[in-house]
Amino acid sequence: MIPATVGLPPSQNGGYTHYISAGDVLKVTVFQVEDLSTEERVNPSGSIVMPLIGAVPVVGLTTEQAERKIEQALGTNYLQDPQVDIFVSEYANMNITVGGEVKKSGVFPMTGQTTLMQAVALAGGVSKTADDREVIVFRTGENNKLSAYVIDLRAIQAGELADPQLVANDKILVPESGSKVFTRNLWDTVRGFVRFSAIPL
Repeated sequence: MIPATVGLPPSQNGGYTHYISAGDVLKVTVFQVEDLSTEERVNPSGSIVMPLIGAVPVVGLTTEQAERKIEQALGTNYLQDPQVDIFVSEYANMNITVGGEVKKSGVFPMTGQTTLMQAVALAGGVSKTADDREVIVFRTGENNKLSAYVIDLRAIQAGELADPQLVANDKILVPESGSKVFTRNLWDTVRGFVRFSAIPL
């Protein structure tokens, strides 16, 4: 039984926290000090190398925690009240899977923030036989709990529905036209998909 609901999955800000890992690329901006701003890949030891302060361990921290850590290091000897902003421009070892009625099923790396429409575009778009009103996003949450979200791509394209941001390891299934998603309350099963096995859950 897979909990399923019609609507958008939780946003990253609302339901997902990214912890920096080795291989992530971080864009670090120091407000009003362009020479200290940099874009660095987190090295295997878990650090980035910043101008003036050198290596800063960041693995396992959120971007907000890493910002405070760099601000503290800069403020100790170099700047008065530094303000630091960090953006993850590329995620390491973080993928999304797109299958079903798309032109190019596969596993795609996340580079920066990726929306559902962008993921479908990575797969070449939907096929002529796709049911783009009942696209499914499978997401594994806390305690490995799998949930399914039924989303109308046409509503997104028309501006009637927000284009949801995906998180690492989301799996997107575009069903064939004629297949149906059955949802009763939040606990019905997702059934009847052609090529359901194309996406290993």
